[in-house]
Amino acid sequence: MAQGHAAPRWVFLGTDKGKGIYRARWDAATGTIGAIELAVETDRPDFFAIHPKLPVMYTVNSVGAGKGGVSGYRIDKASGALTLINRASSHGDGPCAVSVGVNGREVFVANYTGGSVASYNVESEGSLHTMNARDFSLSKPGLVPDRQDKSHMHCVVVSPNDDFMLSCDLGADLIRIFEIGMSQGDKGGYVLHSSAPYMREAGVAAARAGSGPRHVAFHPTKKWLYCIHELDSTVDLYDWSVAAGKVEMKLRENSVTSTLAKGTPLAGNTACELFVSDDGRFLYTCTRGVDEIVVYRIDHSTGLLTEHQRLSTGGKIPRYFTLDPSRKWLVCCNQGAGTTPVGNVTVFAHDAATGKLSEKPKVFAAETPMFTLFV
Repeated sequence: MAQGHAAPRWVFLGTDKGKGIYRARWDAATGTIGAIELAVETDRPDFFAIHPKLPVMYTVNSVGAGKGGVSGYRIDKASGALTLINRASSHGDGPCAVSVGVNGREVFVANYTGGSVASYNVESEGSLHTMNARDFSLSKPGLVPDRQDKSHMHCVVVSPNDDFMLSCDLGADLIRIFEIGMSQGDKGGYVLHSSAPYMREAGVAAARAGSGPRHVAFHPTKKWLYCIHELDSTVDLYDWSVAAGKVEMKLRENSVTSTLAKGTPLAGNTACELFVSDDGRFLYTCTRGVDEIVVYRIDHSTGLLTEHQRLSTGGKIPRYFTLDPSRKWLVCCNQGAGTTPVGNVTVFAHDAATGKLSEKPKVFAAETPMFTLFV
């Protein structure tokens, strides 16, 4: 989950209703965010990814009416200035997640409203050129008809060996797996395998009916994969294996863990984000509605979860959270709602040894924040 470098100068903020990408000075010694200012105007940039080798960041433009896109920006790390490289169509409405391959040769995007995924070849300067796109459809609605009326793609997570990409289909209760391989096109590079004109899936993993899979996270040392489910606010454990180029992702029986405290009704609550600590000992989740962060201990032998800490996010509608590169701080974006429509960014002190967070965070007002990226 590391972002940027060990001593970042800036934190960039995605937004729901703001004018574009915002930036602020970041002080890792004190966990303080400086004055927040507009870095560049762009349409609803609510999810970011950074290139592993180039000073380039990518953002989705999460809009509809055929205008969904992915934009690449060159970063001036001294000044925090962003310069647009190019913007490519996301090949679907409502793009909600973007990622970069481990080696920086490809970029992937998931379209929530459009029910599609797309891949891009990355040129030497960081520009994007579409290589493949794939739409999905359902034969009938899922168990939650108002949310599972069609395919809704969420997340584009690249496996640690850079050989597979996983995308959660919330509408179909599936985790779709794609093999990453050499393109046969004249541009070279890496793209999703295709058998023209269709994109080939390497497999699918079934989620529990009506669970609504949203995001996945790999364990750093074990062959385990965790999936957070939006509709029933749970986390499941999957066993992951690759043999002779074939992948298997199997749901562990009796591994389901609710992100809600015992006795909390499901109505009005939706699980949102998760990540696993660098040492693989802890898993963190956030859930909207109750607006809570939960820290779980991961059993080293089984991968199963035990609740370790539960606390308020310090705001309304948590959309994303992550550890800063120093690992001293957990930073949470609260989109805002009701009496706090603007939103805020909350910064919790983080103890890497125990996995626990400070109960009371530092709070910084922000315009409907949705994502953070440290550079």
